[in-house]
Amino acid sequence: MELVDRYLHAVKFWLPRKQKDDIIAELSEDLRSQIEDKESELGHTLSDAEVEPILKRCGSPMAVAGRYLPQQSLIGPTLFPIYSIIIRSLFLYFLLPWMLVWMGIAIFSPDFRSDHPGAALFLSLGPWWRSCTYSLFFNTLIFALLDRSQARLHLVNDWNPRSLPQVRDRNVISRGSTIFELTVVVATLATWIQIDAFRRVFHIFGITITLSERWPYFFWALVLVTLAGIGVSCMNLSNPRWTRLTASLRLGLDFYSFSLFYWLFRTGLLQSFSASGVSSSDAADFVRSFNYWMAGSAIWVLVIGAIVIFFDVRRVLRIGPTSSARQENSGV
Repeated sequence: MELVDRYLHAVKFWLPRKQKDDIIAELSEDLRSQIEDKESELGHTLSDAEVEPILKRCGSPMAVAGRYLPQQSLIGPTLFPIYSIIIRSLFLYFLLPWMLVWMGIAIFSPDFRSDHPGAALFLSLGPWWRSCTYSLFFNTLIFALLDRSQARLHLVNDWNPRSLPQVRDRNVISRGSTIFELTVVVATLATWIQIDAFRRVFHIFGITITLSERWPYFFWALVLVTLAGIGVSCMNLSNPRWTRLTASLRLGLDFYSFSLFYWLFRTGLLQSFSASGVSSSDAADFVRSFNYWMAGSAIWVLVIGAIVIFFDVRRVLRIGPTSSARQENSGV
């Protein structure tokens, strides 16, 4: 029954990762047993309106999930699932990336290390530590106050089973997004080839730009990975859901792409630059500054790449061999 599935999905969202499957199986069996007893009593299949009172008696998804969590003295089990998710999201999507950026700058930027010698390097983490402390303190304070106010009763009691979100399959891929991706990638690739972007020397508006001898290698390697990406998109178009194969291919292509860009940023892309009215010394200074800026920006390639790879790995792990086998058996 769809309403029951939506209810179980909402409860599962708030449960600890390691206990989710066991708790949901137990709760599902209990709910369906209650529904079957009611159907035997009434002599017909229950409608959504008749299932609602059963779900209401069971409690809101947050309240049900809270019964399976350790009892908290500061924040009770009703609000603790929300508090836990907010704290983890804050750390994972804000504080951790900030820490990774700091580590990258500290490792790859000699200027930053020279400006922060010795213990000053670790003291530069001050803003990060303050953000961690303030975020943890204020979020804990807010939820502790909510737990002791009438707001908790509102969250627990004032809910409607029909307002529960639809169960969403995270492995399903929108065909519209795949078509858009294919259109942009194919158009970009065609433009690159049309303008002979594999050349090293370009003449634009009276400016002559000579790229590094490594540029053609980068260009054709990028074309190769782009063609492979088009192949994966075509697979997703014919079968609009992630499988273990397509998710693994996407992971490999993203890792290869970001490694390729990091290599390009670190190797000195610009070899020479000339333009009317620009002296050779100024042009040389521009080339050095540009290559220095590219090398310094390589850390951002690593940071963004690490974030993308993280989500790619999570997608592969989420599918798992069991899920893939189920998809193949169902003929999807």
